[in-house]
Amino acid sequence: MIEFKWDHLQLCSADAEATAAWFARCLNAEIVRRPGRVDLRIGDINLFITPRANARPGRLPVSEQRQGIDHFGVTVDDLDAAFEHLLRCDAEIVEPIKQVRAGVRACSVRSPGDILVEILERRAAEMTFT
Repeated sequence: MIEFKWDHLQLCSADAEATAAWFARCLNAEIVRRPGRVDLRIGDINLFITPRANARPGRLPVSEQRQGIDHFGVTVDDLDAAFEHLLRCDAEIVEPIKQVRAGVRACSVRSPGDILVEILERRAAEMTFT
């Protein structure tokens, strides 16, 4: 069987530098500079940023489904501390902390480039799998 492995997620932004700076400030991403580009790393996840100088913001309300990738999620051990950090970073809070289901809480933020990120806290001891 062929094994597929995660490589990267491609982001597009009218201001790649601002997007990279936001991810570094708000999500503690590592900025990886390469000739002619700026990319990010969060844990083992590579995020490549394609600059789109003529990109137009196309924000949809959070309640509306998007075609393609709607958002991506990252996990933290302490969502309350992460949320306070995001507030101090002046992150755009799209959805405050909410209980998603037993053992899972989440909030959502939006970065420059209109990238929606869900921040999750998973507590296996509280999760139900039925």
